[in-house]
Amino acid sequence: MLWSALHRVYDPLEAPQYDARASSLTLMAQTLAQLLASLPEEERVILTLHYLRSLSSEEIAVMLRVPEAAVIGVIVTGRARLTSALEI
Repeated sequence: MLWSALHRVYDPLEAPQYDARASSLTLMAQTLAQLLASLPEEERVILTLHYLRSLSSEEIAVMLRVPEAAVIGVIVTGRARLTSALEI
């Protein structure tokens, strides 16, 4: 019974497909990490707080003691820079 449950989750015959997807995701994560590291500090911090920590622009503005419009501007330009670099 345990084997059949495990087999439904992980089919050894499909392992190469899972490995290929995992490799692709790992490569994408590494690429994104490199791109984030290459951004100016202000963009890197704000994008990390917004996208990875799920903070709103208002929360970030309060935390950094800057106007919310400035945070929104950085999010927009940073997202555009990442999108351009990733050719999306």
